[in-house]
Amino acid sequence: MKEIRLANKIIITLTKDRIHYPGRFLADTLTLISRCGVLLAIYYYVFKLNNGVINNVPFNIVSWSLFFYFSFMIFRLRDISRAIMADVRSGNVEVLFNKPISYLLYRAWWQIGSGLYSFFVATFFGSLVLYFMVGLPVTMKIPIFWPSFILTIIFAAILSLLIYSTIGLLAFWLEDVDPIYWIVDKAVMILGGSYLPVALFPLFLYKIAIYSPFGASQFMTHAAYTTWQSDWLKLIGLQIFWIVLFAIIVNLLFKKARNKVSVNGG
Repeated sequence: MKEIRLANKIIITLTKDRIHYPGRFLADTLTLISRCGVLLAIYYYVFKLNNGVINNVPFNIVSWSLFFYFSFMIFRLRDISRAIMADVRSGNVEVLFNKPISYLLYRAWWQIGSGLYSFFVATFFGSLVLYFMVGLPVTMKIPIFWPSFILTIIFAAILSLLIYSTIGLLAFWLEDVDPIYWIVDKAVMILGGSYLPVALFPLFLYKIAIYSPFGASQFMTHAAYTTWQSDWLKLIGLQIFWIVLFAIIVNLLFKKARNKVSVNGG
């Protein structure tokens, strides 16, 4: 109950802050428009030169896939790694360790609350614009789509927090985790289908995207494809597998980090 009250308070407080001070939201919206909008314009002309279809995939499916990636990016869940690193560098982590709450849960809920407003609002209005521009793919009209899509988003958020928390916790042993962050973040971008849609991947890269944790953290980009109807259960199962594995890794790293702080007199 204590954790639920904490999560509720953090999310409400940060959402109110984002509403009253919309600078972050405007920046996120401009990022979505500039990156996703320009990319969609480029792909529109590429598909137009190929009679509207590439690899048997029409433009509207690719559009939604790219949009799902960039809208999820607005959530900024990957920033948790730098937040943890900042706590370690400043020594603030020692104070938070002694609070009657889980440090990692506190950081995770803070990150969720920080990006939730921008994510929901930008995704809602962006979806409306995209709907009127390219329409809905057939896959998104089947009954199982929305329940499976929402479940995939939730698991993607959990997995993203765990992956980037793993990087952040390395700050207890490394002075700067940014090089690791950059490598992992680029892997997520490539395998998640940020600039090249997953449907256009060569077979070997598609396999890596499916079975790696970096691709699994962006499985919502697969939801627009026709294969989603038969593959969604398998993909969610892979997400659960990686969530369990990274939860174990994070738990072990966190225990070692607490011991390190205790030994050093924290």
